[in-house]
Amino acid sequence: MERTKTGRQRSYNELEKSILVHSMTVTIVDRVLTIGPFEVSKGNCTINQGDESHKVSPRSMDVLIYLLENTDRIIGSEELLEKFWSSVASDHAVHKAIAELRAALGDSVRRQRYIKTVPKRGYKMVGAISSDSAVSPTQTPDIKQQLRSSLELMDLRQWGIGIFTSICLVSLLWLSKAESDQRKDDTVVIGVSPFAFEGAGVETNRFLVDGLTTTLITGLSKLNQLDIVSLSSPQNTGATARLTGKRVPAHVDHVLQGTLIEANDRLRVVVHLVRSSDGVYEYSGRFDMSRQDLFAIQDTIVGNIVSALAIHLDDEQREKMLDWGTHNPLAYERFIKGEFYNTQFNPTDWDMAIEQYQEAISLDPEFINAYLGVATAANNLSVFSRVERKHELGKLVAEVHRAIASIDRQHPSLESIRAIEMRMAGNDYRQEEAHLRQQILSGNPPTFALAHYALLLISARLYDEAGQFLDKAGEVGPFEMSPDEIWSYRVTIASPAKAVILRKQQLQERPKHIGILGTVARDIYITGHYHEAVPYLERQSLADSVGISTDFSRIVIDALRGTLDPGSDELAAELTKGQDSYFNNGVLSFILGDIEGGSRYWRALEPIQKRGLLNMVHISEEYFPAGLAESEQYQSLLEELDVGVD
Repeated sequence: MERTKTGRQRSYNELEKSILVHSMTVTIVDRVLTIGPFEVSKGNCTINQGDESHKVSPRSMDVLIYLLENTDRIIGSEELLEKFWSSVASDHAVHKAIAELRAALGDSVRRQRYIKTVPKRGYKMVGAISSDSAVSPTQTPDIKQQLRSSLELMDLRQWGIGIFTSICLVSLLWLSKAESDQRKDDTVVIGVSPFAFEGAGVETNRFLVDGLTTTLITGLSKLNQLDIVSLSSPQNTGATARLTGKRVPAHVDHVLQGTLIEANDRLRVVVHLVRSSDGVYEYSGRFDMSRQDLFAIQDTIVGNIVSALAIHLDDEQREKMLDWGTHNPLAYERFIKGEFYNTQFNPTDWDMAIEQYQEAISLDPEFINAYLGVATAANNLSVFSRVERKHELGKLVAEVHRAIASIDRQHPSLESIRAIEMRMAGNDYRQEEAHLRQQILSGNPPTFALAHYALLLISARLYDEAGQFLDKAGEVGPFEMSPDEIWSYRVTIASPAKAVILRKQQLQERPKHIGILGTVARDIYITGHYHEAVPYLERQSLADSVGISTDFSRIVIDALRGTLDPGSDELAAELTKGQDSYFNNGVLSFILGDIEGGSRYWRALEPIQKRGLLNMVHISEEYFPAGLAESEQYQSLLEELDVGVD
């Protein structure tokens, strides 16, 4: 039945016109450039060297082309942000693009052959474009091209070839030596001084101190571009031997020294990284633990120190750490682990992500991005949790809100936290829509606002309009709340055939993503390949420790297969699982043609469950019998629940 777009759809369309009126279509023209041994393809977003090819993001490619076109000057981060990012992006977005380009070009922070960082000013491209497909053939070739043409026209005799070959060999030897010297310059030498011990029983604990020093040297030796030397003194070979700055060998850049303190059956290790040239303390760390298993404690200490120094001694990692808002390497390391678990997208990993973020907060109580990580993981986990757990997670996000406000009452992330609280509480979507509308029309909307508004458009079946908003939602940086699965939003509005392919590709990176696994299983079944769908359903079951999402996929497939017949014991068992299954029960009833039963279950949903209803109702309708979703009774139910399209 054809319906006119009124009410909710019309309000979305009006806002969409006011925001996207200046949108334009950009045509990507392929352009191939050569710099050094690399061939840069703008259209393919690849940087090639011989048979080796590196794919970079389109935005990173734009940055590279811009740097190549402006090799005569230093380009600041602000200029790059203004040209290639939205107004809500931060310097971290630029750092990320530069790091991606350096990796593709074989560059590093320590060895800047192509992209040079000019401290406090920006970046400068080293080397010029040797060929460019965008340059007209009639233009004057550069000096290298002229030299190449001249050599081709010369009648080189044998002795000339010999001289030329000799020059090349000498040049290669010189370059080889230069590279060797460069590698030597890149190497950081750390001297590890024997740890001191404070507490009772120095002699009985000497083996622990000596073992800690030895194991630390072994652990640090595994870090790249580090030379580790022991600074044990021949005159003082005891466990508490210390070396002063005057006795540090000239080739040692830093000295790692520490003290092991024992009190009340607790161990504390205090370590300092000292610059040998002037005695400046570059890094200090403190590690507390109980004394249960000496060797396990030793491994923990060493692991923590190695992790901290790996970040602290790497210029690029340290820069990222500061960008994300902490000076504590261990807090940053826990935060990065939390980010990894958060993107795996299943309940077990979200719980682990929250744990890692909270550890980061305990190490640095003012690490705002770690608080935001807790909120993001809790928000994602809430979608797939039972009612009781939803309430707990809502309280956790409220605590995050208060904690950030106590650090900075004007912090911009508080707006995104407020939006998450509204969504998790199951507030009327119109309240959320009004809040997002206000942010978007302000002219400087946060990324999450565009992405979340796109989700509301998707729930209203306005897929084209949602796609335009998603195009406007770019990457997020530090102190910005990451949009909820913006990638999944894009796939939702793709054609079914294309969506299955995209989801399968995504599963290669996140094989435990319970949402993608379930969707792929259902979509494959609908295409008539039940046996191919079963493995995905089984994998979803293994990844879904809560079970509600897996139940949804299973009952949809079973109902469509006809294995859940009306009046059967199997159906009765499904329909008596309680409050947490009311949405699934409603879907199952509708698939079986029972509008009265489905309506009864959906009307009984608690407010905190309405978010799931809003997100999933348009997906569920794909499985309903023909005509049911368009029926007046069903449409009236949606209007009653305030999730209708009109």
